[in-house]
Amino acid sequence: MTYQLLRLEAINLRYCIDDTENLSTRRAGGYMLLQAVRDLEDENGKFSKSLEPISTGASIGLFSIKGDAEKLAQEVRSHLHETYSHATFAVDIVQDDRFRIAVEKSVSKNRWHQMQSLSFATQWGQAAGVCGHDMVRPSAADKQHKSKATSQSVDVRSQNGRKLRQKFYEKELKELAQKCALPEDAFTENIEQLAKIDDAKDTHASIPSNLNGKMAVFYADGNSFGSIQRGCEDDEALREWDKDLKQKRRELLADLICFMQSTPLGKTSDGRLRLETLLWGGDEMLFLMPAWLGLEFAQRFFELTKGWEHGGHKLTHAAGLVFVKHSAPISPLQKLVKALADNGKAHDKSQNTLSWVVLESFDHVGDDMENYWRRNAIQNNGWGELLLTQEKITELRKLIPPLKEDLPRSAMIRVLRSLAAGKAGEKDELELLQRSYESTNAALNEEHREAFKKLWRDLSQGEWQSNPQNIPATDAVAWTVLLELWDYLLPDASDVEVSEGAAL
Repeated sequence: MTYQLLRLEAINLRYCIDDTENLSTRRAGGYMLLQAVRDLEDENGKFSKSLEPISTGASIGLFSIKGDAEKLAQEVRSHLHETYSHATFAVDIVQDDRFRIAVEKSVSKNRWHQMQSLSFATQWGQAAGVCGHDMVRPSAADKQHKSKATSQSVDVRSQNGRKLRQKFYEKELKELAQKCALPEDAFTENIEQLAKIDDAKDTHASIPSNLNGKMAVFYADGNSFGSIQRGCEDDEALREWDKDLKQKRRELLADLICFMQSTPLGKTSDGRLRLETLLWGGDEMLFLMPAWLGLEFAQRFFELTKGWEHGGHKLTHAAGLVFVKHSAPISPLQKLVKALADNGKAHDKSQNTLSWVVLESFDHVGDDMENYWRRNAIQNNGWGELLLTQEKITELRKLIPPLKEDLPRSAMIRVLRSLAAGKAGEKDELELLQRSYESTNAALNEEHREAFKKLWRDLSQGEWQSNPQNIPATDAVAWTVLLELWDYLLPDASDVEVSEGAAL
């Protein structure tokens, strides 16, 4: 059997998604590329009789060809150029008697095509200066966005962002409409609306005031999904993998939106959902949400995907989570949260893992990520030491919120500062540390103390000591988790009721 394939890939994404920090423009860029692939797989579309989808993702599509391959490829290129002129695509055709070889040939051709292409599309009309958003393209003479001279590319994306987002959710949730119905304008329009409490003077007591205006950036990447895909020996196996994964992801998205709909903490006072889906396709997902829902969102994500498997392969995710002010730039945050997920992949692919960081400002981490946690006296690769599994997140969120009023936070902070300064071995300092441990232990009743001991064992890989003769270095890990995440360890959002008159 001869396999004749067409592979489409959006290339040079930097100038289609990552060239501006404006949320609506970035959002539209991602959805635009997703829609470009969907145009080709639409069963009622212009290519339905000549292309049969095998596997499609956020910006990539693999199709089997019916008919004249060269003519079809040219028609596809013309369609993309006319409809999505501000993006660049590689469209190539291959054939081979071996399916996997044909797929590899198509990838290689796309890569070669990319190396021969410009970094960005060159349609910009009559130039009138430099675009005030990407600082690269010429601005169009009659285009303005947020009081800045604007290129045609930024203008088209910013104008179409809302429409493309609605189209995305309609497509993904079409079969699940009864479970998760979304009206038009169901979501907040910008990050400030997403992260800020509507009325800071009258908020629910369960949300610390210092979380007002902060957001959580959550990214998840499938572990070894690419290996499963590459292991498909024929088009039917790959088609089945693609179909199964897409259905799992659609159900996941519906359940996550249902969670946000189920709690007043997930909506603004006028009912808009505080959620953004900035990346969706292949084995990657990127969401923005209020900081006060970040850990619970991660926990629910893991619970909803815990039983995933395909063909005997257990499907797990490595996730990254960043807590940060809503005004932080999205592009570097996206790179950071992906790097966090990669740290999880390097340590454990057998289960869902979460690598996380709390930032007061974006440049808090800096370029030396590997040594970031040495500031807390955590040696080696601290990201691995602080890696959270689903079980650890569940334990933390179940145990810590009820204990916050009892635990002596100031004493706990004093311990971590002493460990970070390397003073734990000094006699006078050790006596102060011992008193801090004793006061922490005394603050807990017997039931809570036993639960705390178990949690401590899971976090530090050591036993809790109420009066230690010396302080183990691994204690810094447990103290760091507890204190860094203190404000974000909150009761379940579904258990929260907003008092009358409060607007969240």
